[in-house]
Amino acid sequence: MAVAQASTTLVFARHTWHTGVMSQKTAAKFSKTIVRRVVIHGIDQARAACQSAMASKATSRSSLELWSARSAAGSLGPAWFGNIIDIVRKEFPDITIIGVLDCGDAPGNALAALRHGISCIYISAPSAVADKIRAIALHTKADVRTRRPTMPDLMDYSDPSDFLQAHFS
Repeated sequence: MAVAQASTTLVFARHTWHTGVMSQKTAAKFSKTIVRRVVIHGIDQARAACQSAMASKATSRSSLELWSARSAAGSLGPAWFGNIIDIVRKEFPDITIIGVLDCGDAPGNALAALRHGISCIYISAPSAVADKIRAIALHTKADVRTRRPTMPDLMDYSDPSDFLQAHFS
């Protein structure tokens, strides 16, 4: 009997591994992973999100995606975002943290982010352009996203701690 096998992208620290096929047992393990997403605008918000994720009961089977503001690659740059993600990964080693830098619709910003070593980017460029960036990203083992999910923006909260506690529980 043939067994259907899943394909996935695994992200750990600053590296992304694209795997071909997974066993059903491994695929089932990752399908139960909870992904929590928030938009951050600085190190304090990133730390607050990580602290709330640590306080959550489901930390061992969840990952935290810290998204930049829209088009932050062009306004703040990849170094700013990369440094924030590096800092919180060192401070919170027990959390799987995925930093997603929003490059807007600018391919040049996406390429700059890849050159800087950002492991996950979002681009809203036309699909032909996104496909070319995705092909380039394979050489750096980076993940390229073309859909931005709905998620809370921590800029909307003067003190995001209370909101994050509720959001992550």
